[in-house]
Amino acid sequence: MLDFVIEPINFIIAFINAMGLGEQVSIATGLIYIVLSVRQNALCWPFGIVSVAIWMVVVFQGKLYSDAFLQFIYVVLGFYGWYQWVRGGDGHEPLKVRKIDRKLSCRLAIIGLLTFIPLGYVSENYLGASFPWWDALTTVISLIAQYLLAKKYLENWLLWITADTMYIVIYYLKGWTGYSGLMTVYTIMAIIGFAQWLKSYKVDRSVECQPA
Repeated sequence: MLDFVIEPINFIIAFINAMGLGEQVSIATGLIYIVLSVRQNALCWPFGIVSVAIWMVVVFQGKLYSDAFLQFIYVVLGFYGWYQWVRGGDGHEPLKVRKIDRKLSCRLAIIGLLTFIPLGYVSENYLGASFPWWDALTTVISLIAQYLLAKKYLENWLLWITADTMYIVIYYLKGWTGYSGLMTVYTIMAIIGFAQWLKSYKVDRSVECQPA
């Protein structure tokens, strides 16, 4: 029983030690970003910006070009989300957790479909990307999820759960078992994030519904 616990810990330690400094910083700041975003702390954004900027270089070298492009967009959305969380609400107040409406859901679904098809085609035929269509699909899902996160829509976590689960398989098949394990952690954190944000949403709604 003790070996069952020790072996994974030893693997993670060896995996981290085998990384370069940049990758170690990317993972460390990425984990901080996830924890702070679950807690709705706006300081998550600068940590996220640092993490994805480094990760962009890693996945580009691994020929996951769609994912590398995704990280670049994350940097841009990082600054956008930072502003939104701090001053994006009514009267430039911090945003509160909200649910997406049907109109925006349909719009994003159409945009996602129109983006996925050409991105997958270009990745397969011109970029020589690894797993081009899966890479394109996770890119589209993650971009939409990041936008929803920046706007503090609860449903962002459901998309992150979907994308991160796919990344577990993609990185494992790529031979990046450590990163596959990291995506497993991200998936668990996304589940926790959804539960925490849903609780926050219900509390805010109950306060709004109380008579003045």
